[in-house]
Amino acid sequence: MKWNIKNNVFDNSEKNDKLMLVINDIVAEFDRLIPEGPPLGFKTLEIVNDEISGPTFYWPLGRDFYKIALNITDLNYNQIAFQFTQELCRIYCDPRMRSWFIQLLSHISALYALDYLGHKWENKPPNDELKDYWYNFDSYKSNLLGAAFSKVDIVKYQVANEWVQYQVNKLRRNDKLNRGKLLIIAYELLPMFKDNEKSWLILPYVGKCSVPPPPENANEIVADRDTEPDFEKLIKELPQETMEFANKFYDKIGAREYI
Repeated sequence: MKWNIKNNVFDNSEKNDKLMLVINDIVAEFDRLIPEGPPLGFKTLEIVNDEISGPTFYWPLGRDFYKIALNITDLNYNQIAFQFTQELCRIYCDPRMRSWFIQLLSHISALYALDYLGHKWENKPPNDELKDYWYNFDSYKSNLLGAAFSKVDIVKYQVANEWVQYQVNKLRRNDKLNRGKLLIIAYELLPMFKDNEKSWLILPYVGKCSVPPPPENANEIVADRDTEPDFEKLIKELPQETMEFANKFYDKIGAREYI
């Protein structure tokens, strides 16, 4: 593993050790999918719990580490996986940047993690105690999506082939879009990422292909810089091995309209 992780989520060391079962699996999968690592490099990764502000990402000014805060009350691996993966995705895009596009990618990553862990733990559970836990990842995902779909006009969703493009366009116009719809968009896009592992290589390019761009000095800390994705720059910057995926992805979300 390329990360040095400090886990201070619980006061109980045994619980922290158990929590690392899911954290280590997620981090290892990110290492496999994006071997080059995040754009600002591998740093010490500290995980804490914040029942008021979490889940969120902190990066203290002048400190050479990343800090992720969960918002949990107990050792629920499915909830931990979903929250942690969202914030880890931000690191792989650029933790100094904030945009609807990064938020969308974070939701896609979190859904992917639930599917990945469900499959992995079904076939190779981390221990005997968790041999039947794998189903909970899928159940958690289903509950999240069920709540999201309950607030959507199902008829319009089912008959409109351009539903994703329409919702993405609303995001670009800064219209308020609830997290439920964001989750449904992520659910619609998830199969594209699962079908092409090279898709994940786009993450480290997202931050630097933004307007405004990130500071040239990687050590310059900018907290919550609001940006917009620069799709024209992104398609030019992406490595050739991602082009097949990128072209399909652009068509799916209607990104070509903005190039």
